[in-house]
Amino acid sequence: MALPLELRMAAGAVLMVGAAAQLPVVAEGVLPPWEVAAVAGPLAGGLVAARVRRLRLALADLTAYADRVGRGEPAAPVRMPAPELEPLAERVAELSGRLAREEHSRASFIGRVSHELRTPITVIKGYAYTLQRAQPDGAAAAKLDVINGECERLAYLVEDLLELSRAQAGELRISSQLFPLRECVHEVADRLRPVARDRDVGIEVDWACDGARVMGDENRVRQIFANLLTNGIKYAPAGTRVTVLGEQDGSQLVVSVADCGRGIAERDLPHIFEEFFQAPDRSEPGAGLGLAIARELTEAHGGSIAVESRLGEGTTFCVRLPAWTEV
Repeated sequence: MALPLELRMAAGAVLMVGAAAQLPVVAEGVLPPWEVAAVAGPLAGGLVAARVRRLRLALADLTAYADRVGRGEPAAPVRMPAPELEPLAERVAELSGRLAREEHSRASFIGRVSHELRTPITVIKGYAYTLQRAQPDGAAAAKLDVINGECERLAYLVEDLLELSRAQAGELRISSQLFPLRECVHEVADRLRPVARDRDVGIEVDWACDGARVMGDENRVRQIFANLLTNGIKYAPAGTRVTVLGEQDGSQLVVSVADCGRGIAERDLPHIFEEFFQAPDRSEPGAGLGLAIARELTEAHGGSIAVESRLGEGTTFCVRLPAWTEV
């Protein structure tokens, strides 16, 4: 019974390698040295070239693995076809495991601290509100109103920290329900129009995929677009508008949120979705959590979020969510 072609080719390659290795020994005393070199040289060169290619591919795999770990993406350990690189691969895998453990510890710590802050903030807010209602002095009441407002701001910050820590720890509770994305986005836009109006900014929604639905947690999806719209309103110049465009691209629903603001520097774009990140040249207040939460919630729904921006030309955030299709 004849062997398969692949096995015959592999066997031939093994024989050629063995012959190349033994050629100088066999030819010694039979051929002049220059003829031995002329025959064995190309074969040895081919073996070296193949070895170099294999090392290059192994290094490329190791680099890609390190890049995925650096971005916080899950990555399976790299199996090195080159024994020389196995110690390096093991060291990189060890470091990636340590990074993952430290990241989990950091997220857990933030979650615990945020949870502990909830109660005292609620107590302070309650007492400030009670004293404000009973205070006949207008000036004192105004100061208590400031305390109440700052407590509310801290309460929102604590909730954002808790949301982010849950998402990063994989403990985010996502309900599963079918809902139309158009109504969800319009509701968020209507809710934020008074905020935009106070800054002399308009909100325009252009929807080109009526009836399109997604499966997921509607409240969480609202939060995604509330964060993006709030960000757009914050950086849009007075007299301009934030534009929301919804359309369908194959099996995905694509919603973009664009403003005409000053844009984001190219050096800052890779970090824009990192928690607590604040561009050095941005003076608007904020904790740097809104975009990080938007990314975590989008990915929890099986989607993706991207940003495009140029200085002086504005910024566009693009959210892609899986469209629901009837089976």
